[in-house]
Amino acid sequence: MSDSKLPRFTRLDKFDPHRKDFVCKHEANANPPITSEAEALFQQALALVSYEKWSEDRNYAKAAQLYEQAMKLGHWKAQFNLAGLYLQGLGVEQDPEKAIELTEDLMRKGVPAAWDNMGTMYMGGIGSLKQDATAAYAFWQKAADMGSMASQAYIGAKLKAAHDEPPTFWGNRPIGLKMLECAFAQGSANGAFELAITLVGTHSDLQEDNERALKIFHEGVKLGSQKSAGYLSASFRGGEAPVQGGPDTSRADRYHAFANALYHNPDLRFPNLDKVLPLPPAPLPQWDMSEPKKLIDAAKAVVSAAPSPSQAPAPTSPRTSQLEGAERGVLATHTRVAQGIAREAELPTPRVRCSGAARCLVTGIWQARVPESHALAASFNQWHRQSYVMEGQLFPDPREQHLDIDPAQVIWTWWNQANPLGFSRIPQVGVGNPPVVG
Repeated sequence: MSDSKLPRFTRLDKFDPHRKDFVCKHEANANPPITSEAEALFQQALALVSYEKWSEDRNYAKAAQLYEQAMKLGHWKAQFNLAGLYLQGLGVEQDPEKAIELTEDLMRKGVPAAWDNMGTMYMGGIGSLKQDATAAYAFWQKAADMGSMASQAYIGAKLKAAHDEPPTFWGNRPIGLKMLECAFAQGSANGAFELAITLVGTHSDLQEDNERALKIFHEGVKLGSQKSAGYLSASFRGGEAPVQGGPDTSRADRYHAFANALYHNPDLRFPNLDKVLPLPPAPLPQWDMSEPKKLIDAAKAVVSAAPSPSQAPAPTSPRTSQLEGAERGVLATHTRVAQGIAREAELPTPRVRCSGAARCLVTGIWQARVPESHALAASFNQWHRQSYVMEGQLFPDPREQHLDIDPAQVIWTWWNQANPLGFSRIPQVGVGNPPVVG
């Protein structure tokens, strides 16, 4: 590489597919803080280019202006999005060099996603950068070590093979699984899919485990993985691994509905999927198939009408929304937070809270948080950290997602939003709070 001091020419260790160790870091702990003023501008911009709008109705020019204003107030996500607009020429004159410069500025600020982005730029030969796979992998390796969930998911998938067959893939399964577990713990949809598909099977010496694979695929749907939803739809329809117990067309149909929704809007997240589609042996709540929107909306997160900066998910790599499963080398804008990604509601008063070490007090949607002093607070305290829990059940254990958080450290707050009881007191999928029966 050049001796230039520009971040794009940083001298990096060559990619080592046979590395002996990997230390999991979370990008949320490295990203610069975001002010409420900058976040308000950012959200206005996102609303203008939401997937909920027809493409001809999206105002990229105004969004670019708002991104720039937010960027000047230190909003690194806005700067990330603005770089994507310059790359594609959306709302601004196309200028790949400007996109590179904005990315480099974020690299100087220590944003792991920016280092991942630079790797993608090298792989695509963007602007003045000569296409260079060796440089791309070096940047992705650096980004993964910094905490980039996108790089962890991508490299982890490349290393998960049980034997070597370069250059198609490398065999370093222990390290590949560590990277995928780390990406999954951060909320990476692609990380969840790649981890789950790696665990399908019955060979314990390879850490295969159909039961855990099924759970991780399910969590992947919650995180917005269209591939996870499609995989489970096919598995339940055919009764094939990781599904056990034979075909289940009702569940297959519902997973297909979620896969279709994510195809049209990859920004969607379904943290309350268990409200409408719990894993077996739990029975499925009744749902009128003529109302697909109700199924989708009921599984979304519930947020207050005035979201705080912590409710906006950190962007992943540009490739996560449009380059998964595709040839590397084409850069696109990264996943956006858009209108329609969640439902607005008001928390019931008085507040109902519960320790994660206790059993659920009352059925409904619960929001999880840990104290801000916790080492993983930045990663854990996200808008989508919700779960639909039935009265008497245990709350989800963060350790099942490789998060070093004791359940007793988690405080859950009740949103209500329980499924109403219909005829013969059979639960029915509902959106909002159930009617009060006098």
